[in-house]
Amino acid sequence: MNKIVISGYYGFANAGDEAMLTSIVRALRGVQPDIDLTVISGNPAETAAKHRVKSIYRFNFFKIYSAIKKADMLLSGGGSLLQDVTSLRSLFYYLFIITLGKLAGKKVMLYSHGIGPIRNTLARKLTRIVCGKADLITVRDADSQSELLKMGLDGKNILVTADSVLALPVANKAIGQGILKRAGVDLTRPVLGISVRPWANDINCFKVIAAALKQFKRRHDAQIVLLPLQYPADLKSCAALAELLKTEQDIFFLDKAFNTEEFLSLTGNFKLLLGMRLHALVFAAVMGVPVLAVSYDPKVDAFVNTAGGVLAGSVDDISETELVKVLERAWSAPPAAQNEQMGELRRKAQLNLDETFALLGGKK
Repeated sequence: MNKIVISGYYGFANAGDEAMLTSIVRALRGVQPDIDLTVISGNPAETAAKHRVKSIYRFNFFKIYSAIKKADMLLSGGGSLLQDVTSLRSLFYYLFIITLGKLAGKKVMLYSHGIGPIRNTLARKLTRIVCGKADLITVRDADSQSELLKMGLDGKNILVTADSVLALPVANKAIGQGILKRAGVDLTRPVLGISVRPWANDINCFKVIAAALKQFKRRHDAQIVLLPLQYPADLKSCAALAELLKTEQDIFFLDKAFNTEEFLSLTGNFKLLLGMRLHALVFAAVMGVPVLAVSYDPKVDAFVNTAGGVLAGSVDDISETELVKVLERAWSAPPAAQNEQMGELRRKAQLNLDETFALLGGKK
C-alpha cells in the first residue's frame, strides 16, 4: 500500500481546487483502492470528512514533515499554486512544502500545475531551484512548460498533460435539474449559465456583461442562472451582476455552496456557459457545454485555446458589441469543435495518474 501526502489550496471552499482534489483522490483510488492519503488543508476536519482522507492543518509544519517522512511521495496537487499574483507569501509557502518533501528524502511530483505568472526576480530564482529538485512535473498547458523553461529548468522532468479535473466522469444531470427546479428554473427552456468572480475594477466589466445580456435576452427565450464558483467569495460579484439585471425576467441566483458533482451536474444543464473562473469553464467542458470566457489570467486563455472555447474578452477590455456577437454565435452553434478537442484533453489528463504510479513504481 502506497502512502502519499497531497499539498494544495484545499479547505477554502474554492470549487476549482476542491474539484482538483476530488479528481486526484478518485483517480488514485481507482488504481489502488487502499492507498493511504493525507491531505494538507486549511480546514482539516472538512477535508477529511468530504474526501475520506487523513488531513493536516496547513501551518502545522511539524505534523506535515512527519507525515511526509512516513510517506512514499509528496504530491503537489495542481492548480495555480506557483504564481505571485495572489501573493508572494502563497508562492513561498508551496515552494517550502515541496522543499520539505525533498528534505525528507521522498519522491516529489508536481501534479497538473499551472505555472505563473511569477514576476518577482527572487521568486523566479527560488521557483527554478525548488522545481529543479522535483522528480517529475506535469503541467496543464504548454504556457506553463514555457514559463518553467524560461526560468532555466532543463525540461527533462517536465511533461505537458491537462487539468486533472478533466479526468472526472460526466455527472448525472438529474442532480442539477433538481437544484434548478427548486430555484424556479423552467427546465423546458434553455439556460445560460454565468459565473463571475471578484477582480480589480470588476464593476465596469459587470456593467458591460449586463448590458450585453439585456440585448441578448431581447432576442432569445433564455433564462440566466448566476452560479458563484467559490463560496462565499463570489457571492458579492454574482449579486452585483444580479442587481444590474434586476429589471430583466428569468434571472436566477444560486447563492449556495455546492460540491464538485453538483457543480458538474448544474453546468451540464446549461446550453452555454459564460465564465470567468477557470474551473467554471473546465466543468462546462467536462459536461460537453460550450464555453465563453472572460479572461483575468493567462491560464484562462490557455485553457480556452486548447479546449475549443471562445474568448469573449478580458476583464479590462471587454466590449458590449463583441460580447453580444460571440453570445449570439455560441448560442446558435453546435458544440462539435469543442467536443472534438475534449477527448484529447481527457487522454492527457489521464497521463497525470499514469505518471504518478510510474514514479511510485520506480519507472521514472
